[in-house]
Amino acid sequence: MAAPADELMAKIVCIWGPPCAGKSTAARADLVPGDVLVERDTIHAALTGFENHNHTDAGMTVVNAAIPAMLESARATTGRFVFVTGGSGIKQRQPFIDAGAEMRLVYADRATCHARASEQRPPAWASYIDRWFANYETDQGLAPGTLV
Repeated sequence: MAAPADELMAKIVCIWGPPCAGKSTAARADLVPGDVLVERDTIHAALTGFENHNHTDAGMTVVNAAIPAMLESARATTGRFVFVTGGSGIKQRQPFIDAGAEMRLVYADRATCHARASEQRPPAWASYIDRWFANYETDQGLAPGTLV
């Protein structure tokens, strides 16, 4: 007997939202044994040896170049893959949508993100947060403040 079609395809989940909204926390809470977590901060830390949120331009260039290849690899195999991304613009989210990903917005308002960043992140994160909100484009019928 052949396996059901959904067992022969990857299940891709894309958790997206502003910096310091809780995306990585939500992703880790949802993981089950066997899942693959693709999370930029963790990959950057593994490549550079720096702490999880101390980004370098060179490190992030490599990480950002690798994400599309990881998505393509995930599409070509089986298993469950959880991608964590900022995705402030529709263009940034489109590859995940095209891959059939289950899209989950984890949202916190700008003030909350800044408060969390001031307690938990290097100073550069304030500009990451401001850039995300400046570039945010809603889609999928989701309004700011929606938690999916």
